Amino acid sequence: MGSNEDVQAKEKKKEDGRMSEDEEESEKERMVEEADLEDLSGIGPSTAEKLRRAGISSVRDLAAIPVKELLAMSELGEGKAEEATKRAREAALPKVFTAREYLERRRNMPRLTTGTKNLDELLGGGLEPGITELIGAYGTGKTQICLQLCMTVQLTKNRGGLDGAAFYVDTEDTLKPERLEQIAKGVGLEDDRALDKVFGFRAVNTDHQFEGLRIAQEYVREKGVKLLIVDSLTAHFRNEYPGRENLVVRQQRLNAFMHQLLRMASLYDLIVVVTNQILDVPEVIPGVRPFKPVGGNVVAHGSTFRLWLERTKGRTRVTVIDSPKHPRGSAYVALTEKGVEDVVSEDSES
Repeated sequence: MGSNEDVQAKEKKKEDGRMSEDEEESEKERMVEEADLEDLSGIGPSTAEKLRRAGISSVRDLAAIPVKELLAMSELGEGKAEEATKRAREAALPKVFTAREYLERRRNMPRLTTGTKNLDELLGGGLEPGITELIGAYGTGKTQICLQLCMTVQLTKNRGGLDGAAFYVDTEDTLKPERLEQIAKGVGLEDDRALDKVFGFRAVNTDHQFEGLRIAQEYVREKGVKLLIVDSLTAHFRNEYPGRENLVVRQQRLNAFMHQLLRMASLYDLIVVVTNQILDVPEVIPGVRPFKPVGGNVVAHGSTFRLWLERTKGRTRVTVIDSPKHPRGSAYVALTEKGVEDVVSEDSES
């Protein structure tokens, strides 16, 4: 929290009408971040304690929880749960806004460099809040990009970073600190404490994977985490729910996981990156890749940006296959000892 002089200065600017809309919005967000659950009308110490026991420790957390979910995870009655979430939404979430207001806000949103010029240009300046899905076969570089992002997120903002930390939900034992040290040097990160800003969570099954998100949310609030990685998103779901007879349950659980990621990305302007595996397609259709991502429409609709990775001539081609804003296009990178580096495209060589 700022000093008394800072607070008084802000109050004075507000009274005099000299505070801009952006400043007012930032001030509102700051107040929401610093507010206790007890500060909400109708929520006393007893209710707040029940919420904290359910893993809800902030007004933002409460605002994003559907009543049905809150009832299942807390000791609150239905009426109390409805009132609590309503008060939290009123305090923490924006009301109706114009497209122009949203445009101004997006111009100020965080962007994260991938550490390669080619990928940054493909993505219009780098990764942004939302879910970016990396799809590809084994060895295409999905994990290498994730590890590199764990380092670039720590860079200063004038170097394309976010001055933040990373939280890595690891489902396949891919988080290797030795590799992180190599990549740190490759991206020019001289801080010898770089490994201290990567928080790993080894999820052993789908239940544990959900638990990882709950813990990650605490680290977003308390440890300056700006990047959340899930590598891989679908491995445990595939192993625990095999066969067509389990497909409906698997997709329901996967859908719940994706929605939790989306809520976190939206509430905290969080950059989320997930890796996904591919399946062989039995029937090869002319002009269509003979593979498809795991997770079907649940993952496709939940992901904001979808990137397809494939190995070709000793390099990795990254293609935007779905995005609400980026045109379809490709970029080429190489996986080296230093990390993920730029290479010239095949078109440039011809």
